[in-house]
Amino acid sequence: MDPHIDTPQQQQPAIKWPEARQRHLGHHLKLVQYLPSGGEPRVCAAIWRKGNYVHLASPLMKTRGGVRDPRPYVQQFPEGLASIDAFEETMTWLDAACYAAADPREVEAACQQHPEWQLRCIRYDGSDTTLLSLAGLIRAFKGTDPLPEPIMSNCLLELIKQILKNELELAGVQIDSTLHEGDDVATLDFSYDRQVLVTVRRNIVSTDVVRLGLLAHYQMTDKHKGLKQCLLVLPDMTIERPMPMTSRVVITDMDPEHLRESLVLMAKR
Repeated sequence: MDPHIDTPQQQQPAIKWPEARQRHLGHHLKLVQYLPSGGEPRVCAAIWRKGNYVHLASPLMKTRGGVRDPRPYVQQFPEGLASIDAFEETMTWLDAACYAAADPREVEAACQQHPEWQLRCIRYDGSDTTLLSLAGLIRAFKGTDPLPEPIMSNCLLELIKQILKNELELAGVQIDSTLHEGDDVATLDFSYDRQVLVTVRRNIVSTDVVRLGLLAHYQMTDKHKGLKQCLLVLPDMTIERPMPMTSRVVITDMDPEHLRESLVLMAKR
């Protein structure tokens, strides 16, 4: 028997919160569920009272430099990438509702009065159900579960579109989606004869990175005339900074800032 596995006699009973304690938690901490169009309701935020204010915490809308990272949202709502704009508007309304309230129960009442925002508050009582709901929200923020295809490629395409929209040095760059063409996600037109092919590769180990970079370089020189480059994105890896492999290939991960740096670098070549 594995000494690290508890026998039934060794296992500790689950903690049972006293009923009064559960009511206290429910008054001060609530989980907020969101129902995306065509999806299932899941927790999108937590609200709690501190003094005379209601605090709101939601890790699903990570934004940096004007670029919204859709991955936490689709981790929690894998069927809802198309509804991310509606979710952003909903969270803006929820933030305003929390700002105007002095108690989470007022926010709960506001959600009931405005069903068009598709929000519902549930009491956090320390039960297995609410604990699992809260854990799912944290797991979505950390991104511990790999995103399946084609969700990952769609997230990458969304990130690139936002980077092109917000980065002045990339103004005027046109994007053409190539999601249905193997590992290619998009082609970016920097000028008449200068293009960047965005390619994503999954399940790559670190020892294969250099080989993949050189292979991408040979493909660019053999198959494409003109100044065509390749941005090779490895979403399952964490890279300290973008890696310019050759004059035609840059390798990066899915970090939005790394993607931005890579595209700006390639625009200057």
